[in-house]
Amino acid sequence: MKKGFSILILLLSVIALIGVGGGAYYLGTKNTLPEIQISFPKKNAPVIPTSSAQKASKPAEALFSGTVKKINKDLGLFKITDVDKENGVPDSIAYYEAGTYLRGEYKDYTRILAIRPAEGPGPSLQFILATKDYSSYLLDDPNDKTGNYPSDDWDNPYMFIDKSKIANTVTLDTEHTKTIAVEKPFTLIRQDSVLLEYKKTGQKNKSGYDIYIDAPMTEFDKSSLLASSKTQLSLYAGGTDWGKGEGLNAKEKAALATRNLYLSKTTLVHGVDSTGLTYSYVLSTEKEVGAFVQNAPSVEQENIAYKKQAALFNEKKLKEYPEYPKTAPFPGLRFIKSDVGLATDYYNTYDAAFPGACGGAQSTFVVDTIKDVDLEPVTSNSDYPLFTLKDTKNPLYELAYQTKTEQGEESFKPINDNKSMPSLNEYISKNPLLFFKDAWGRWVVVGEYDLKLMGGCGKPVVYLYPEKQTTVHLSFSSPVALNTNIPTYRNGWLVSASPDGVLTDLQPQYTDCSKIDGLHAAGSEYAPKACKSNSYPYIYWSGKSVENFYPPVTGGWVVERKNLLTFMREKLNEMGLNNTESGDMISYWVPKMSEKNAPYYQIGFLQTKEMNDFIPMQVDPRPDSVLRIFLDWKALSSKPTVVPVPQRLEKVSRNGFTLVEWGGLLE
Repeated sequence: MKKGFSILILLLSVIALIGVGGGAYYLGTKNTLPEIQISFPKKNAPVIPTSSAQKASKPAEALFSGTVKKINKDLGLFKITDVDKENGVPDSIAYYEAGTYLRGEYKDYTRILAIRPAEGPGPSLQFILATKDYSSYLLDDPNDKTGNYPSDDWDNPYMFIDKSKIANTVTLDTEHTKTIAVEKPFTLIRQDSVLLEYKKTGQKNKSGYDIYIDAPMTEFDKSSLLASSKTQLSLYAGGTDWGKGEGLNAKEKAALATRNLYLSKTTLVHGVDSTGLTYSYVLSTEKEVGAFVQNAPSVEQENIAYKKQAALFNEKKLKEYPEYPKTAPFPGLRFIKSDVGLATDYYNTYDAAFPGACGGAQSTFVVDTIKDVDLEPVTSNSDYPLFTLKDTKNPLYELAYQTKTEQGEESFKPINDNKSMPSLNEYISKNPLLFFKDAWGRWVVVGEYDLKLMGGCGKPVVYLYPEKQTTVHLSFSSPVALNTNIPTYRNGWLVSASPDGVLTDLQPQYTDCSKIDGLHAAGSEYAPKACKSNSYPYIYWSGKSVENFYPPVTGGWVVERKNLLTFMREKLNEMGLNNTESGDMISYWVPKMSEKNAPYYQIGFLQTKEMNDFIPMQVDPRPDSVLRIFLDWKALSSKPTVVPVPQRLEKVSRNGFTLVEWGGLLE
């Protein structure tokens, strides 16, 4: 962050799976979705379900009057430190009215949405409150986080909210229930954050730039409305636009055409209340959602216990850092072959189809262009009938295969237990794609997850610069599937960090130095020596977010191959990397991009705000300044006729304990 910095809020509503060509992203679709009711046959009955028209019933009486609108004054709800002022936090806090209660215990109270930038390398902070006089407020705290966590803990709202402004903590009424029952066996489960977009306000901050502020999503394509008689919310289907793919070669354009034809809609559902306030819901099953909700209280208690033990460790009252509590994955549409009774000629695990290289997804694709006659039933005991494509030449198979194998045998074997890459026919023979009808009668596709995905988030490295020798614990706040972790990630990383950035691993017993191949693994040449001396320049990881979407990159540059080095030096300096950090990043990424031998490259950057939402981390103690940079790029066979608008890059002021991270997208 920097003083007067601009915030770009990533569009959480969109499944931004990495595909050839990328694209512009939007909510909803332009094609009308039929309002359909589906009846499922009994288990093992290999019959394709049929659908019939259904009329949506009128919603119950609204809980609120009014609509979401920005409050053009500072309500003063947040604590602001001197470091916050240096980093421009006050310029980027946003408040919204989100309707007035019409009934119930909080009748005549105005609901408030308060948002401030991330505290450390985590996502932006959102709070729901209610007030009658804009002087004292009720804080929505249904899980009693203000009582269960220390006041200086990230999970406690009072770490950020000025307690003197809070009259009481309550559970406010809402139309956004945690779960929504739809046609059995399916259920929707709510994600935790209000759906946001970014809008150019025209206001100017102290540096003279336009301010980008968080804005709740309020408008949706009416044609994406989904019928439902079981909720007061209006439900809209999510979607993605893969773009036109200028500058791609013939093979890449063919893959893009397949994505645009088949994969424009997703199973993510956006629930909009009567004010326009929106949360996204994930489609899952009653069984998965029920187990997740039932386990939630014990997971919360384990997290509270972990935080207490971590505090004792920091006070030197505990010898070993506590084990990070295990959490169940958020419900989705994943399943294992043995659980649904599939035969041997299937893959073991299925989840969201056509996964992105770096970002995952809790939802998968709706394939409206597939018809009943295109599919044949699969014998299983699944709660919903499964089907495969009759035509093994369908382009979706080629796309799925390309997603997992496009980098060739040399890259495939190391991350797939040294197994040889299958041929296309071998891949198809085990049924990598399975289809079923969801609660609205739409064909949904899931894909195999046995073959590990090449690419991913390529060599993100984390530098830590405390003001004095400090024991630091760093862990991912949401699941990440790691391909590389040096030193070894064991309930996170526990290191002793010195002011010059040198790190000593405090869990060296978990890192086998003999297995670090610095001679053959590009980017890890330093690692064997660093491991043996237990003195590291940075933490090195690579992998893929399991649950979070890879965010769309707005703007960028088209760069000639001969200018890559000069361009990278200029932009990294502009964002605030020092000479060592810039040199480390350039020495890895310029050769990596040059391997493509393309005449042009489209380049953009995810910056601190986007990375905090995409790959949130917990760092203890909390850094005072955070700079995170992620290189988004693709090779182009020709120069596009329309070039992107250059990004506005943010430069961070380094104050106190500083965390710096760089990484990039492996194609």
